[in-house]
Formats: sequence, structure tokens, C-alpha cells
Amino acid sequence: MKFRFLVIIAVGLLASCNTKTIEINNPNKGKLHATKTLKLVETKKILLDADTAPKPQYIQIFKDTSGIRNFTFLNRYTNSIYFYDYNSLEFIKKITYDKEGPDGILGPMGYHIKTLDSIYVYNMPFIELFLTNGKGQVLTKKSLAGSNNLKKSPWYYRYPQYYPRTVTPFLETPKKLLFTGQFMFSVPDSIINTFKLTANIDYNMNAIEFGHGYPKELYGHGYNWNDQILTDAFLELHPDGDKLIYSFPISHDVYITSLYSEGYQKMYAGSNEAGSISSIQKEIKKTNREILGRSILGQDLYGALKYDKYRKIYYRFICRAIPDATIHTSLEEKPVGIIIMDKDFKYLGETILGIGKEWNWQNSFVTEEGLNIEYLEEDDIDEVALILKIFTVKDI
Repeated sequence: MKFRFLVIIAVGLLASCNTKTIEINNPNKGKLHATKTLKLVETKKILLDADTAPKPQYIQIFKDTSGIRNFTFLNRYTNSIYFYDYNSLEFIKKITYDKEGPDGILGPMGYHIKTLDSIYVYNMPFIELFLTNGKGQVLTKKSLAGSNNLKKSPWYYRYPQYYPRTVTPFLETPKKLLFTGQFMFSVPDSIINTFKLTANIDYNMNAIEFGHGYPKELYGHGYNWNDQILTDAFLELHPDGDKLIYSFPISHDVYITSLYSEGYQKMYAGSNEAGSISSIQKEIKKTNREILGRSILGQDLYGALKYDKYRKIYYRFICRAIPDATIHTSLEEKPVGIIIMDKDFKYLGETILGIGKEWNWQNSFVTEEGLNIEYLEEDDIDEVALILKIFTVKDI
């Protein structure tokens, strides 16, 4: 927490005081016609041990060489990755990492299983990536912040910070492993053209390159988006295989780019009900938590984009505005919605699930069965199960 505080102070001092504002309109509000909706088709309850709670930081579905779909998740309390059979829901095993020593990983926050002996683990306290085997042993590691001294150097102006979740996963491409981060606060104009979001990591961990920045039309020009919720970046692979798609919270569009070059093509991917999204109308140095809260709670903000290759459709999450929110309103009270689009981003419909206190949309992923979303059962006070609700698309 102390280190995060140092970053906040540095950014606050260096950010521009001449804040301009932008209002991002939804050109298709009220004009779109729904033909599809989401239908609940299955519920899975995964029984947990006494050391494990629902709402894990990170989930990955991994198919092993025997064809078993492993439901895996990170238990930060035990420094372990748990493996369950996704079909039978039976526990298989867990891989536990030391916190200290030659195989120590102090603070794992995300991982990617390429094979059972090639597991990449992100160590958040030191902004580094470990390549490990299936026994919890470290094979090699690499800094994601260059050779900078994390306590003294303003490395965060050049390299992204990472907060991996199930909806912001590592992504496999033929040659590189992709890992997307963000700038945690309002992006200064001095770096808007140079700051890159996504690490392109060689599978052998020999080299790391960085690509794709924030669209200047959204985040440049001194616009105040001074919170990590507003500067989040959600990445998805395009079904063509050679493109990427970014979803930003403040844009009704998504941004498509090449794996191998810069530059974006915009595609509308908005909600029929979402209103305009406005930057904060205060200088950055005068932005307090109450002002940020009103901006985040009082506006519609977009979330992750997930492609369903089995049905050739996209799902885009949206957290709905609470117009009458107060300083006592929780972020978890925002209603969670899902926009459905075809492979060309043609609008098909949208569905409101409920509030974020019940629907942990950040633990969502696609399988052959449909869109899996973690559901938080209010009366599960003993936290005995991790619950997944699975949805498919049906005609209205």
C-alpha cells in the first residue's frame, strides 16, 4: 500500500492542471433493435476447501493432454493454483508456490498455463513475470518494468501497471504471450503518444516488447479520468487471428488493431440504453474521492469484451449508471448488463443480470456450454462453493 501511495503522489504532482472536459455521446441510444437475449441454462457449484473462498482473483480454463478441461483458479491466501475437472467438478490437485527462497513468488496476482510444465505467474509486488513448472519451481523470471528501481524511478510513466483478472487474462498468440496493463490515473499529455498498454512476451522469456497505447481522442488533451476504473483496458483476440480488440470503459466504440502494428479502427459496440460519458469537470489536483465516486457511479461504464467462438458472437459488459448515487453508494450496487453482438459487431440485444454484489462479472469466461459468470450467493455465509451461472443466447 505504501508503494501505491508513492505512485499517487508522483502522478498528482506531475499531471497537468489545465483540465479540459469531453462528453462522449452515444449516437445510437434508443435506436437499436433487440432480437436476442441471454438465457440461463446451467449452474455449476464447485465445492471449496476451508482455505478457499469464492471470488478468486483469477480463473483459467485449461485443456490438458488427456482432453480434460481443467477449471483452475488462484488462491492468494495459500499462494496456490487449484485444479478442478470442469465437467465433473471434482478436485484434481493444486500447485503451491513458496513466498521466499529460490522458488519464492511473494504476491501472485495472475497466471497463464500454457502446458502443465510451462506456467507463467505474475508477481505484483515487483512487477515481474515468472516461468514455472508443475512442481511450483521457478525456471526463470523477467521484469516487466525494465531495469528500473521500483521505489526511486518513475517507471510507471513508461511501463504499465497490471491488475490481472479473469476478464483481463494473458492471451496466447502464435509467437507471443500478451499481457495488458494500464496507466492507473489520468494520462498526462506528455506520455499519451508513447505510453504502451500491452506487453508482448517471448515464450522463452528472452525478450519483451510493448505495443498499443490509449486513443488520444479519449484520454489525451488534458481530459481528467483520474481513476484506474476509468483508464482500465480490456483486450480480446479478434477471430481473424491477426488482430486485437480493446474495450475502454469510457467509449461506446471498441478499438481494433493489428497484432504487429499500431493504429486503431473504431467499431461501434455500444448499448441501446447508455447515455453520454463525461470526463471529470475538475482539475486533477482538485479531484477528491467524492467527485470520482459521482463520476464512476453516476455514469454507464463499459467492461470486458469476450468473443464466443462457438456461437460467433461478442459479449460486452456494461455497468449501469446509478443517477441518484451518494457517497454511501457502493460500486457493487451498479447493475451489470451484457450487450450481445454478432461477429461484425451488429447489435443483437442486451440483458441486465442484476447488481455487482451478486454478479462478479470480472470472473467471466466462455466455454462450449456458454458464457460463464461467477454468481455470489448471499446466504452462502460459510463460503463453501464457487458458483458459476452459464448463459446462452436465445431469440426474443
